[in-house]
Amino acid sequence: MYSAILLTLLAISAALVAFGVRRRRYALAGAGVVLVLLTGAFFGLLSFWGEMLWFDALDFQGRFWTLVWVRLAAAAVAAALGALILAVLTPVPRPWRIGRAGFAVLGGLIGLTWGLNSWETIFLFVHRVSVGIADPIFGRDVGFYLFTLPFLDAVYSLLILLAVLALGGGGALYALQAFSVATGMRLEPSSQDRDRAFRGLCLAAAVVLFVLAGGWFLDRYHLLYSRNGTVTGAGWTDVKVRLPALWTVAVASLLLGAVLAAIPRVGALRRFADRTLRVNRLEPRFALLAPPLGAFVLLGLLWFVALGLLPGLLQWLRVQPNELDLERPYIVNNIAFTRLAFGLDGVEDREYPVVETFSPQAVAANPAIFDNIRLWDYRALADVYSQFQEIRLYYEFADVDVDRYTINGQYRQVMVSARELEQANLPPRSQTFVNRHFKYTHGYGITLATVRDFTPEGLPNLLVKDIPPQSAYPSLEVQVPQIYYGELTRDYVVGNTASPEFDYPRRDDNVYIHYPGTGGVRMDTLWRRFVYGWMLGGTRLLLSEAPREGSRILFRRQIRQRAQALAPFLAFDDDPYVVLSQGRLFWILDAYTTSSRFPYSEPFLREGEGEYPPGRGWGFADGPEDLRGVNYVRNSVKVVIDAFNGDVAFYLVDPEDPIVRAWAQGLPGMFRPLSEMPPDLLAHIRYPADMLLVQGLVYAKYHMTDPTVFYNQEDLWVRATEKYYQNVQPVQPYYIIWELPESNAPEFVLMLPFTPKNKQVLIGWIAGMCDGANYGRLLAYKFPKDKRVVGPQQVESKIDQDPELSSQLTLWDQRGSSVLRGNVLAIPVAQTIFYVEPIYLRAETAAYPELRLVVVMYDDRLAYAPTLEGALDRLFGREPDRPITERPPFEGAPPDRGTSALIRAANQAFDQYLQQLGDRQYEQAGRSLQELEDALRQLSERQGGGGRPTTAPVRQPGQQ
Repeated sequence: MYSAILLTLLAISAALVAFGVRRRRYALAGAGVVLVLLTGAFFGLLSFWGEMLWFDALDFQGRFWTLVWVRLAAAAVAAALGALILAVLTPVPRPWRIGRAGFAVLGGLIGLTWGLNSWETIFLFVHRVSVGIADPIFGRDVGFYLFTLPFLDAVYSLLILLAVLALGGGGALYALQAFSVATGMRLEPSSQDRDRAFRGLCLAAAVVLFVLAGGWFLDRYHLLYSRNGTVTGAGWTDVKVRLPALWTVAVASLLLGAVLAAIPRVGALRRFADRTLRVNRLEPRFALLAPPLGAFVLLGLLWFVALGLLPGLLQWLRVQPNELDLERPYIVNNIAFTRLAFGLDGVEDREYPVVETFSPQAVAANPAIFDNIRLWDYRALADVYSQFQEIRLYYEFADVDVDRYTINGQYRQVMVSARELEQANLPPRSQTFVNRHFKYTHGYGITLATVRDFTPEGLPNLLVKDIPPQSAYPSLEVQVPQIYYGELTRDYVVGNTASPEFDYPRRDDNVYIHYPGTGGVRMDTLWRRFVYGWMLGGTRLLLSEAPREGSRILFRRQIRQRAQALAPFLAFDDDPYVVLSQGRLFWILDAYTTSSRFPYSEPFLREGEGEYPPGRGWGFADGPEDLRGVNYVRNSVKVVIDAFNGDVAFYLVDPEDPIVRAWAQGLPGMFRPLSEMPPDLLAHIRYPADMLLVQGLVYAKYHMTDPTVFYNQEDLWVRATEKYYQNVQPVQPYYIIWELPESNAPEFVLMLPFTPKNKQVLIGWIAGMCDGANYGRLLAYKFPKDKRVVGPQQVESKIDQDPELSSQLTLWDQRGSSVLRGNVLAIPVAQTIFYVEPIYLRAETAAYPELRLVVVMYDDRLAYAPTLEGALDRLFGREPDRPITERPPFEGAPPDRGTSALIRAANQAFDQYLQQLGDRQYEQAGRSLQELEDALRQLSERQGGGGRPTTAPVRQPGQQ
């Protein structure tokens, strides 16, 4: 219907214009034009109105109107400026005076486009702030480069475009006039017309030269981004040669422009030009083009010599033979400003005194670390969640995230994933308009497991699972499990309609609800239905009888797109994560402020992995696209999005960031201080992995602060590598629970290990702190260079070289199953580096892997077992080796078994009993039940009880 209305109005407009022109009834033709404009304005108003309602529903109407007026003001001023410049500056011959109006329209359109595209630069310039740090060459505050210089560059680009168009347009018109005279189409212009043309072209050419002079003046500051020397930033040749040359060319451009502007008006200059043209016998019709062309030729020759030939010769003859001596102060500048731009100026450099001893006492003294070692890999756990917890085909887990919760008084690292509804997974016949927009509207609940614990079958120990969510502890109870906003919620839905929505499946039936939340925009008027029919759903939404009074339309439900629509000036992390807080579900998304205008800072380029040319980029094949090419980045904002209502809040975590200060100054109320974040959510903010990856790769080169060492790249680091699943790849940043040497409290930490280039030994690591007052601290630990510290890839090699282990892995890989290697975790503990690698086994007939082995290693000692405890026992020689071909079968608990071993045995027997009972293997189930009773009896005896136990074992979270 909307298309029919639009086409009908356009057809009527076209008919009015055609009829009016044909019958010379220009009022009708004008009415047709007006109708076209009104049609476009009306449908544009529909989209504008829908956007306004959306911002208003989120309580961001202030931000909406501020940026609307900024865009309109920028477009209007630039359009007026463009129209004025081209109308006044373009020299138009007398026969084509009407062409001046055409140039004015062209200039207005150019200015309008420039204003709409440059609003962000203009906004930051208007609200610019001082950084308090001066550049080492010109002494200007860094804020000049972040805010003022981009604005001046944008203005220059507009002015040079308009000036060149004026000159080129005028020159083309006069060339066309000369051609028409030569062919007899027009009469020879009078001397007065030629004088007017000469003045106009000289003035236009002079303006071009003046604007070029301004551009070369700005180019002086662009030397601080130069890539001509050893490092990014002004080098010896830039400062000693290019800088004076830019001054020379700029002054020459000004002088030539002044001469051109004066020639038509100063008699002596005019007579000299006339004599010169007569001597050279230049055709009079083309003589007026000679002075501008001559000025540009002279300037071009000067530019070639001063800015092309001379710097190249001096760089070759003077700098390259003495590069280190001459470039040393500029290398120092690059190191200091690159570290500052990437937040490395506050990194705490420490030495890690590696020792070669590791004992059971170290394990006992660090229970928080060893109770939270991640044995579950992201991909492996995602496959398990998909197989056992998606429940129905239309549910899907988009991602598995690492977080931490205080569970029953213990600080535990967990892996959590949201169960979202993926409408594309519905059967094709069920993907109807009603189902997609009114019926299947939301996901349901989360799945949460500890990172370390697993069942005897090699599956995760789930603390939150199933539908409706079943929680092992009251603090993990999910009271509002519906997920209307998430990573997979890409389409709009309408809630609280006449027809109830599907809530969750229950046995052979379904449970339905009417959306009770406050998310989305109310659709309680026909006008709003008409608006959102145009924006989203078309005629079917407009004519549907499902929406009723109180219905709400929910759109932009994909959380990254939602945040981007509210803050298009921020870059967003690729990994939002779900948080359970006070029974409700929230998403936390990291946002960055970035710039490519920080002086003397090396831009972060995405170049070939492992390629490190001196002073150029870092290997980065898998990082965030939004951070490519930037030379300044701050994780200044945390975005919290309610998964049920879609409410969005932006919290400032780095209020000292000058870019976010400028945005906050111009958009009051947009950002909230971090102190206003609810404490339960504040406990879950984490150092973003993308940020640490960028900082880590920069630090891998810029930890070298001595210019000589930096120049020679003597201590260049690269990311450590590992054999992940079946491929060798760089180690990704990973979260661990760790204790600082000066602290006894466990903390959530993100770390990334490094090796020297072309070597596999570990050289150090960088860590970002995530908890409390330590949040944002960046620690860098370096190992003594006189000690060999095993790296992750050497752990992989050790596994491959172990005769028993490698043969077993090879055997497993050939029996209808595949061996999958998880992440190698390098964990600093007790002044050593302790390595853990889980190994999974996936049968060809199964869709999920099972944890089968845990490999541990320190120094050159390696051990492995089906459990972490067993691997540690073998590492310390506390237990005789057991075969690894299968899990130890339960054969009745021996009298000398400990309590934890009895619990494990009871749990294993209980699981076997349930499985065998379900498979109708009654005889085997009876034996498992007897084994269960024996284990429980011994447990009762060890605890001082007696008699036969009457209750089944209860598996405690954290136990295996």
